[in-house]
Amino acid sequence: MTRSPSKKPKAKTAKPGPRSRAKAAAATPMAVLGDVPHGSTHEDVYARLKRAIMSGHYLPGERLVVAKLEKVFGTSAMPIREALRRLVTEQALVNTPNRGVEVPQMSAGRLMDLRRVRCEIEGKATDWAALTISKAELAQLKKIQAELNRLAAAEQTEGYLDLNLAFHFTIYKAARSPLLIPIIESLWMQVGPCLNSMRGTATLGLGMDHHEAMIAYLEKGDGARAADALQKDISEAADIILRLLPQ
Repeated sequence: MTRSPSKKPKAKTAKPGPRSRAKAAAATPMAVLGDVPHGSTHEDVYARLKRAIMSGHYLPGERLVVAKLEKVFGTSAMPIREALRRLVTEQALVNTPNRGVEVPQMSAGRLMDLRRVRCEIEGKATDWAALTISKAELAQLKKIQAELNRLAAAEQTEGYLDLNLAFHFTIYKAARSPLLIPIIESLWMQVGPCLNSMRGTATLGLGMDHHEAMIAYLEKGDGARAADALQKDISEAADIILRLLPQ
């Protein structure tokens, strides 16, 4: 993994606390991805909370308290409870006795299993995308990547993981397989909370060379090499997370 060549030492940026992360989750994905509803119906709240989990706004072991989420999402308890129930059913969250709903902890074995499954499925989506990606989608990828590079160079963590999510799903949606997207979303709901490891000043911006390679190979229509760059991105991020897991 290498950083963007423009990476320069900057003052450290403090990581946001759970509440500020959740507030950002309620607002940032809409601006970045453009496809997340911002209402207060059951479906809206579910989509927003799911996207927040996928983009690492909640940490492994963090409790999701209904009363706090009501304030964050600006809605009543009922849609929050329904969203949490659905996410527990989908194994994105767990309902723990005496603690309530929380983000599951990650084990080394589960992380390695996620890595190999993600490499296969997301790699295939990237391979397919090389055949069908549009000029507009390539331009969007370049725009997102430029902003990721800017945040990494400035060591600004806010919004970084949302942009990373947007980058990857721009590629996956370009594969033109609606059946594949929910499968990939399920994988990201499981791994997303661990991606907070990538927001530290020591690791922010790592893997951007793989992003650049993905764009270049997608632009050339070389699906095999684009998929290889994606798999390297996933594997190197998993190696970092693995080293940081509690022993």
